[in-house]
Amino acid sequence: MPPAWALPDYLDRKRMLLEAYRAELRSPAAAPAPLRAVVTVAAGSGVRPVRIRDHTVITDSGAALGGFGLGPSAPELLLGALASCIAHSALVIAADHGVRFEQLDVEVTGQLDYRGTLDVDASASVPPSNLAYTLRFAGPVTDEEVATVQAEIARLCPVLLALTRPLVVTANAERLGA
Repeated sequence: MPPAWALPDYLDRKRMLLEAYRAELRSPAAAPAPLRAVVTVAAGSGVRPVRIRDHTVITDSGAALGGFGLGPSAPELLLGALASCIAHSALVIAADHGVRFEQLDVEVTGQLDYRGTLDVDASASVPPSNLAYTLRFAGPVTDEEVATVQAEIARLCPVLLALTRPLVVTANAERLGA
């Protein structure tokens, strides 16, 4: 279990660690970090455990789609990933700029039109739409500091940028077994 620090103390520690990590990243040997997620659909239930490093997140759908509601759906997990990335980006930016949040919450909202995803209405959106996020914070933070954090999130948050800029995803299919 990680130590229990107040958020301002955590931000001080984070700033020190970020400086050390940036020094490593300036090395000629530095390279992009590989990312990987693997899902093997559970036979009989359709539950989709997502394995990422040493972690497993259970994803599932609701009863209307044959699921059991055992975890978030993939679009919900997308919003969760966005909220987490925005929060982490805000922490990095706050640490870099000396912003002293005492509390930070991020809420991401959106909608999914199943008429599009289930091919009921060709005019309905397939991807999630109307995505929005709200930063909620407490502490001695000025409006200027909040504006800086928001501007830097728009520039540096990887998941936000993946959703707002064109991104190439290469598709492959491989047959399992003989």
